[in-house]
Amino acid sequence: MNKRIGRFEIIRELGRGAQSVVYLARDPHLQRQVAIKTLHFSRPDPQQDRRLLEEARLVSQLRHPSIVPIFEAGDEQGDLYLVFQYVPGKNLAEYLQQSGALTPAKAIGIMQPILEAISHAHAAGIIHRDLKPSNILIDDDGVPRVMDFGIATRAEGVSNDGGQLVGTPAYMAPEYISQRTSSESSDVFSAGLVLYELLIGQRAVPGSDIQQVMRTIADEDIRLPPEASHTLDEKLAHLLYQALARDPQNRYASAAQMRQALDDYLQPESLTAPADARQSTIEFLLRRMRHKSDFPALSESVGAINRITASENQSIADVSNTILKDFSLTNKILRMVNSVHYRQAGGGTISTVSRAVVVLGLDAVRSIAITVMLFEHLQNKDNANQLKDEFLRANLAGVLAREISSKGATRGDLEQVFICSMFHNLGRLLSQYYFPEESAEIRRVVLQKECSEEAAALQVLGLSFEDLGIGIAETWGFPKLLVNSMHKLPAGSIRRPATAEDRLRMVASLSNELCTVIVDSAPEQQQKELQRIVTRFGDVIQLDEQELRRTVARSFEQVTQLAGTMHINLQQTRLGKQIRVWRGTATVGGPASEARTTKDEAENGLAGTVLSDIAPEAAACERIAEGGYISPVDAEAASEAILMAGIQDVSNALVSEFKVNDVLRIIVETIYRAKGFKRVILCIRDGRSNTMLGRFGFGPDAAEIARRFKFSLVFTPDIFHAALTNGVDILISDTNDPKITTRIPLWFRKAVTAQTFVVFPLCIKGSPLAMIYADREQAGEIVISEKELSLLRTLRNQAVLAVKQSI
Repeated sequence: MNKRIGRFEIIRELGRGAQSVVYLARDPHLQRQVAIKTLHFSRPDPQQDRRLLEEARLVSQLRHPSIVPIFEAGDEQGDLYLVFQYVPGKNLAEYLQQSGALTPAKAIGIMQPILEAISHAHAAGIIHRDLKPSNILIDDDGVPRVMDFGIATRAEGVSNDGGQLVGTPAYMAPEYISQRTSSESSDVFSAGLVLYELLIGQRAVPGSDIQQVMRTIADEDIRLPPEASHTLDEKLAHLLYQALARDPQNRYASAAQMRQALDDYLQPESLTAPADARQSTIEFLLRRMRHKSDFPALSESVGAINRITASENQSIADVSNTILKDFSLTNKILRMVNSVHYRQAGGGTISTVSRAVVVLGLDAVRSIAITVMLFEHLQNKDNANQLKDEFLRANLAGVLAREISSKGATRGDLEQVFICSMFHNLGRLLSQYYFPEESAEIRRVVLQKECSEEAAALQVLGLSFEDLGIGIAETWGFPKLLVNSMHKLPAGSIRRPATAEDRLRMVASLSNELCTVIVDSAPEQQQKELQRIVTRFGDVIQLDEQELRRTVARSFEQVTQLAGTMHINLQQTRLGKQIRVWRGTATVGGPASEARTTKDEAENGLAGTVLSDIAPEAAACERIAEGGYISPVDAEAASEAILMAGIQDVSNALVSEFKVNDVLRIIVETIYRAKGFKRVILCIRDGRSNTMLGRFGFGPDAAEIARRFKFSLVFTPDIFHAALTNGVDILISDTNDPKITTRIPLWFRKAVTAQTFVVFPLCIKGSPLAMIYADREQAGEIVISEKELSLLRTLRNQAVLAVKQSI
């Protein structure tokens, strides 16, 4: 080791990296200790050296208590070196090795000055580009100091490093990995990775395989491990996820904004100065709910679907992709949309989420998806029977509302009525799930004090079910129209609603009051209670008692069918027993009465028979959805079943009025689901530029990957032109096979990491019009049987037909 670097006397080595060594040294001129970082590159590059020296001069002008300043820079025997203030202590990586995961308060306390430092640098036009724990020093007083802005870049415009990587792969932003672009937002992403490490005690993306680490960051959303739900609440998780959003547009706009979000988390306004007792109680209950392991997941999923459907740029692909991430959820939704109620609207069997959205609309599919998710979270609990009762009761309210409003209403109106009525009593459902003891106490208070349910809830919970439901609905991002419909109507006769919004609220209240009558009324009270409802709503709803009874009877049939679809034994629920009472086939109480079952009840699932309109050939799909074992033979059968159902789906669409994009989306989704591809992309020819352009797809980052599919149709001897020019389907089992590796174009290798893919060209009169691409990650993972290939080609031909009909 040299004794000197420039005029500086080396004392000892402090640490080293792949291209650098850090020394403790003494400045003989100013009689002080300094830290010197030497930079050694494998190939001499005078231009790079000049750039780094210019950046070092810029960074040396930064003055902030949380930034380790650069004193000077120079070169020694062709290697650059930077001279920093020496800060006694240890770096954050070493600190975390000793401490492990930190509490949220302590982690945020460290992040705040770090973000202040980054914000100060950004204001001066400087991006760090290598923010990581080893570049953050913790001094002897415990104060974090950011260092090593030596590879920073100017923030004027966007930097582009071409093919050269600058920084540490595990802390790079997705856009830098995929596009070699970095900006202030890239530092925000890196700050999110540092925060993750502070909270969890380990890197967000572990591993020694650099390429795999970078692929994970570029292609997958970073999420907290399941065990973190016990220590981190939902709000902090959302804060972290916003910093780690792969799309820079979805991150915090600046480091300063992220710092403010952390400040707000530690001292939220609602806790320091609550606006009223109701809001304070909602916050208290929300905190309790967050400790339940599945509330954050449920909240995040519901919120995501609500955000998509509320967006001005509503996208069928966005909704479908969100649902398709969960195979089990997908199958349960398709079961539900093919139930008796929805089948009529769909004009036949619906076998893809994309067609469900086209036929039923975004709002309806949102309702179904959230309903299924709620039900999934309500199962397997100690109070499961009570929860299923509440779930069925909510759905009965929606069905009643739809039946009452069906005369003269459009499909869209009926779906709004159903959704608003189903979620009208969301507070009671959530209370039963998250606070079962308090819910039991509420029922006891109602019986003992003969008071209303809302008054009892106010006494036990500190707020009514109505306020609880509205508070959670607002937290989940439900539309304002739906939230407003959750407000109860005042006592007495109901006046004619002045607006469509008032009518939704009125119908939601009517259906839920009728539900209460059905569930709580003894047989001798039925007539009196129905007459009361007719009197209360008679001025606005043209229903007499007899018509109301017929409406109730029709609704019972639909709820019975729903129970079978959701695999609920209706006879074991309180609602199921009350349905028998209203039908006059049993009396309340007594083992003998409960043992009697009519043929009608057996056919409708009331005797414990599970109804399912899943076709026998789809049984394998069900086993996959439920996590059961499936043999290769069954897997092939499942694939064929999905493909055949998709072909029927497309056929139904083609014989009706259709948009070509909707049909193509159904085809692409069918292929995606059938074969378990990682992603499926549809490309369309652009006639003006004579290029093939990716349009949309399914799978991780499908939209981003589709944008990378762009190549000229001027012939070159590669795989894609061979498929398109000759109109042949091509399966590449291994992109690294020496026999074909030269035929894989460079644009493709930059676009995806998949090692196996299949291409189905869409040609008209020998001219390529479009292309369906599907892939898997590892070589050899795509195996297509002769029957599957025939069905896939049928789907491809349907796509050609759809395009022909649209021209």
